[in-house]
Amino acid sequence: MPKRGRKKKRTHVVEEEKRPHTFVINKGNVGKCGLQLMLDIRRCLEPLTAKNLRARKYNKLKDYIHVSAQFNVTHLLVLSRSLLGYINLRICKVPRGPTLSFRVNSYMLLKDLLSKIKRPKMSQDLYETEPLLIMNGFDDEKPHHKLLTTTFQNMLPAVNVKTVKINRLKRCLLLNFNEETNTIDIRHFSISASPVGVNRAVKKLLKKVPDLGRYSDISEFLTNGYFSESDGEDGPDSQVVLPQNFTGRGNLKSNRSAIRLTELGPRIQLQLVKIEDGLGEGEVLYHSYVKKTAAEKKELRERIEKRKKLREKRKKEQQKNVDRKRKEQEKVTGKKSILKTKYANEDNSEDDDVEHYKNEVGEEPDRELMLRSNRKRKRAEEYKKKKNEGNIGDKKVRFTSGTEKSQNDKPKNTKTFTHQRTPAVKGVAFRKKQK
Repeated sequence: MPKRGRKKKRTHVVEEEKRPHTFVINKGNVGKCGLQLMLDIRRCLEPLTAKNLRARKYNKLKDYIHVSAQFNVTHLLVLSRSLLGYINLRICKVPRGPTLSFRVNSYMLLKDLLSKIKRPKMSQDLYETEPLLIMNGFDDEKPHHKLLTTTFQNMLPAVNVKTVKINRLKRCLLLNFNEETNTIDIRHFSISASPVGVNRAVKKLLKKVPDLGRYSDISEFLTNGYFSESDGEDGPDSQVVLPQNFTGRGNLKSNRSAIRLTELGPRIQLQLVKIEDGLGEGEVLYHSYVKKTAAEKKELRERIEKRKKLREKRKKEQQKNVDRKRKEQEKVTGKKSILKTKYANEDNSEDDDVEHYKNEVGEEPDRELMLRSNRKRKRAEEYKKKKNEGNIGDKKVRFTSGTEKSQNDKPKNTKTFTHQRTPAVKGVAFRKKQK
């Protein structure tokens, strides 16, 4: 028999860099449009977000922070509604901050935008890869602008220009800062390319073979002048030479193609309100409306430090109280276990439970835990006893004669109808004859 080829084992496996992920949730009642905006933001950040995450009313930010480490979540986007009716957006860097608070001045949902576009592109293949981040108008010399750029850049994985495959670049996320209004405009586009210098008839041949039955030769189809040349060419600014093969027919390596962007939605206009240290509980690093002096900032910093020290002190006191109560409970349970051994013949089930708990856990059981188990056992025994006696499941009905009822109990203006039912014959089915 011929020898089988030996399978080569990979001795060196390069671990992939952990890509950032996000949670997009709502806090409180944000309305139907606010919930739809939350879903649109999730759609925009796919696949690096929890698409089917359900936020409950009783969930707090701490719950999401505790779970974030397991799913490699780096940022938390929280939508909420203010008392004046505005929708606010907070971007929190997990787990230690900072927190960026924005006010949503205006937005357009994905469904509203697609209804206005003549030829929308909504393919599931677009959302298999993360979008390309494009930022414009941010000034790195300003500290709050620098923090904004680093926060947005860390929300999506970095792109290496030398090793990137352009087939993965199917979408782009544009963030433009407007200096006149101090707002950030967010747009979401799909990226497509079409070859340059090709007649529209040739493009149609590349995409789909048309009906050539009425032509004697293919040259008539190309030179009959039926197709216009206006939309076949694009401006020189949008034309590039492709370094690799790109999606679409005719987009080959080292060929010139025109890049086209089609908006996917949503449209959002954000205004920065403040930047806080930590997860919404620390010092205010920047505020667009309130300006404080150095003395006020120092006083606020001291107040925050004092609050932290007080919180740590309370935690230590609570831990001491818990340890003290636990020791007292252990002493009480130890005495009770000695007393139970004297009356082992009366109730062996409780001793068996205690011994089983000791063997499995290695500690004395909690007093409240044993009391609860005993109560449950007693209820179960009482239920079985009643069930055997036949008291459970039988409804007791009291029959009274007509003389016991008073005349006032009888309903007025009621008629009684009697219906005599014919006995059914076994093995025969009766059906009404259809007319």
